[in-house]
Amino acid sequence: MNTLTAPVSAAHLNYLLRIADSSLILGHRLSEWCGHGPVIEEDIALTNVALDLIGQ
Repeated sequence: MNTLTAPVSAAHLNYLLRIADSSLILGHRLSEWCGHGPVIEEDIALTNVALDLIGQ
């Protein structure tokens, strides 16, 4: 039983780390648009989405 759970949990951990890295990078890239939005509401919305992605 232990030999089966170790590779599965390692695969899950690897998957979760990739998802977390993707969210962090997307959040940073989206935060580069902070202050450059065409309308203040869109600028604030982009900033909030970026913060949500970084916070994940």
